[in-house]
Amino acid sequence: MTASSNKYSANDPAFDAEHGVLKNMLGLTSEAALLHAESEALIAAYEEAALGYSELHTFTADDVCRLHKLFLGGIFEWAGMYRTIDISSPGIRWCHAQYIDQEMARFDTLLRAATPLSPNLPHDEIITKVAEIHGEFIAIHPFRDGNGRTGRMLANLMLMQAECPPFRMELFDTAEMQEKYFAAIRDVWANVDYTKLTRLFAELVPKP
Repeated sequence: MTASSNKYSANDPAFDAEHGVLKNMLGLTSEAALLHAESEALIAAYEEAALGYSELHTFTADDVCRLHKLFLGGIFEWAGMYRTIDISSPGIRWCHAQYIDQEMARFDTLLRAATPLSPNLPHDEIITKVAEIHGEFIAIHPFRDGNGRTGRMLANLMLMQAECPPFRMELFDTAEMQEKYFAAIRDVWANVDYTKLTRLFAELVPKP
């Protein structure tokens, strides 16, 4: 999600209100240029993460911070660090900054229990576990930006452990799928209901 979505305010010291982007180490002031740099960084992060984490790895909240830093560390100084300001998206106010530490500690417990994700589990159970972990992480939204992409990278690493194919991102990038995704996330945030998200992930991850 970009700065133009009104997720950030002029009161955010990391936000360049004049250009409508987050201040970055590359000095980029164009939203398109910043998105391009982030896309390139995400590809590199996926490659490094796929090599760095084994099928037997137990993921932790610290790993999530490492993934975020791996992704955005060359662009933003605060990559890998929890945000200290409150942010929101249309219809959702993410976890208050003051509660992120305790919520991520709770998430750490859930993540440790869910990983490594065994390939011996039924496919439906694998998808359910990945959806629940992803939904919990997104509901916290611990970073200033890049939460969705970091969360999907974690989900794909979990799928890799379970010997499942990664998300079919060509489907995820459609407007219809984006709308379904945000509706599913709102259900997790408002009702702790993972039904829509699990159903959506089942569309994105075909059975091997």
